[in-house]
Amino acid sequence: MSDPTASLAALSLSGPGGKVVVNTAVVGEWEDAKAAYTGPKLSRRMWENENHAKMEGLDYVFRTTYDDEANPTGMINLGMAENTMLTKDYLEYYGKVFSKALRPNDFTYGTQGSASKRFHKAVADMWNENFSPLTPVQPDDIATAPGATGALDQLFNVLADSGDAVLIAAPHYNGFDANMVVRSGAQIVNVYGPPPEIAFTTPGAEIAAFEKAMEDCKAKGINVRAILLCSPQNPWGRTYSKEVLLDYALFAEKHDIHLIADEIYALSVWDNPKIPNSPPFISMLSLDVEKETGNKFDKSRLHIVYSFSKDFGCNGFRLGVIISQHNPLVIRGLLHISFVAKLGSIGDALISHLINDKPVFKALVAKNIQALRDSSETMAAFCEKQGWKPVPVNSGHFMMVDASNLGFKDMEEERDFGRLCVEFGVGVGLGQSYHALTPGWLRLTHTYEPERLNLALSRLGKAVEAWRSRA
Repeated sequence: MSDPTASLAALSLSGPGGKVVVNTAVVGEWEDAKAAYTGPKLSRRMWENENHAKMEGLDYVFRTTYDDEANPTGMINLGMAENTMLTKDYLEYYGKVFSKALRPNDFTYGTQGSASKRFHKAVADMWNENFSPLTPVQPDDIATAPGATGALDQLFNVLADSGDAVLIAAPHYNGFDANMVVRSGAQIVNVYGPPPEIAFTTPGAEIAAFEKAMEDCKAKGINVRAILLCSPQNPWGRTYSKEVLLDYALFAEKHDIHLIADEIYALSVWDNPKIPNSPPFISMLSLDVEKETGNKFDKSRLHIVYSFSKDFGCNGFRLGVIISQHNPLVIRGLLHISFVAKLGSIGDALISHLINDKPVFKALVAKNIQALRDSSETMAAFCEKQGWKPVPVNSGHFMMVDASNLGFKDMEEERDFGRLCVEFGVGVGLGQSYHALTPGWLRLTHTYEPERLNLALSRLGKAVEAWRSRA
């Protein structure tokens, strides 16, 4: 789940320009609300939570979101990674199979401590059939959580102590800033390496930046507990070569830390002629690190995070998984906290049924890949018409765009542009939200059905015109 763009989080919490209250519990600024509070004592955790603006901004985004019938003037958020291109297909399919998919046990607490036995088996089968793991995934290698957000939150409760660090290549998905931090107390260290045309395919290039980051952390007395690999990468929308993935594994082994591979876009990959040598998606579970490199690799340090939100257009189902094939103690530790975030039966039942319906599963995956290719081309064409430079992508729901011709002098002007877009009914992902170092970058989602995407681009075009014509 992506938190809102920095522009939305920075708005007055009563709505754009302070004009509209969309949540009566969220009026005025957080600091003012705390200062005025006179009730019984609340926890220090709540009092010191630094994510208040992001989370309240996210609530604002959801409450004001576009709906062609219920809210046609609502905001279409090109800063949120959602895929609605096949929603009608899924509605039709699930409508037909609902009574078959749902079983009597789905009305009880279920058949095991986290998700159902049915779901665990379906996930294992899907991984084995699509990603060629070196060792077949077994149902008991899996823990579940409400989405990848919940999976990372729970995983870091097991892996990290407060103050421990996780290294992540930046720019990166802005949700990581909350997912692994809010409850565990861990901290993120952003690692800036080479540009995308080098980082994803050149052995040693990106990992050199991680070595420098590790040295810096040691000098500061920061304990690094993990390195996170986002593959395919968000926000660059690119896949990694086998050689670079092996670099990550050997780095984790060298420094005796955990390697977490977020593979949430594993089935959202296509061929892009503008990236002729782009590698296919390769799951970390498919690599024989020791055979490939001749070096030792302790597989107990490898954990895969996945969610059905992106590849299957169902962010609202909240179906996340953690696969840890060679560390049963981690799976056991996750089981201890799983019941407080147990998956709901309906999403569990419907996705399990889809995975087991092999012809439909394959057809929908193929249709989604073609839709991804088409929508990315539509977005790239729009950006080029604006004089922007979209970075070619071959995976995910979005693309990074160099929109520096908008002339932002600094990050504050970039935020001003984000606020202006909101006034025109469209949200954009500002580069600073993903830890880009210079103003002028946008991350734009392209995975809406054509009618909604075209409407969003029309609104964005008008916002750009207004920005360029300002006094």
